[in-house]
Amino acid sequence: MKFAYYPGCSAQSTCKELNASTKRVCSRLGLELTEYRSATCTGSRELRAVKPDLFLALNARILAMAERDGLPLMTICNTCTLNFLDVIKVLDEDADALERVNAILAEENLEYRGTVVVKHFLWVLFEDIGEDVLRSLVTRRLTGFDVGAFYGCHITRPPGHYGFFDSRNNRSLEKLNAILGCNSIDYSGRAECCGFHTAAGNETVAIKLVGMHLKNAKENGAQALVTPCPLCHTVLDTLQADMEKDLNERLGVPILHLPQLVGLALGMTPKELEMERHMVPFTQPLAV
Repeated sequence: MKFAYYPGCSAQSTCKELNASTKRVCSRLGLELTEYRSATCTGSRELRAVKPDLFLALNARILAMAERDGLPLMTICNTCTLNFLDVIKVLDEDADALERVNAILAEENLEYRGTVVVKHFLWVLFEDIGEDVLRSLVTRRLTGFDVGAFYGCHITRPPGHYGFFDSRNNRSLEKLNAILGCNSIDYSGRAECCGFHTAAGNETVAIKLVGMHLKNAKENGAQALVTPCPLCHTVLDTLQADMEKDLNERLGVPILHLPQLVGLALGMTPKELEMERHMVPFTQPLAV
């Protein structure tokens, strides 16, 4: 199976281990990735507010490259995924915006036609690999590993993009845990915000918000959390020491990128998945 691959900014900078582990896991899963080295950032949510046409063009350019090559586009960041889906919706409904964007893309001999399919890696696991095949590829069942899901906002909300009746009742990561052999831990913050988009202006909000999520996850027995979003990972992992100071208690909850959890079940080592880059160390003993 072939995909155009868009890692986004975080997976190539602050979360390089996500990009590396994604490529290694996809190779093991039989996915062939075409990465566009000239692809830019999809633009922050703030950029959309101040430069809407630039926001549209940045995203449409990447979508048009995948269309040119006849490939679905795989993402590994919740916010990038939402940005693409937002732009697809706008350009599908606004003919004038589509004309303006394509005038910009024409400078690179590109055209956005609205045919590309965007899929987060989480969806690829279920829709393209499939539960049965994925289960057959597991060589190390993660039995006894108690994992809480942390979805983040932009892979579930707004619900209209994703077809959910209740975006806070997503169970895809829990289904994945069962395939990989993990025990799923339920807790109050599993589908809440990580506070990343407030952290640039005020880290205190994210620290207090997510500190309570992590505290609740640990109290309910989570040995680690898994997230499909590098922005959520950045807050949960990088700011965890600050959360501990704010709560005046030890948390020590490792935060795994989604491909890392899959990679462990496929028999890869934490070193192969570059988990030593995490701020909170992963020390869970695993079966050989």
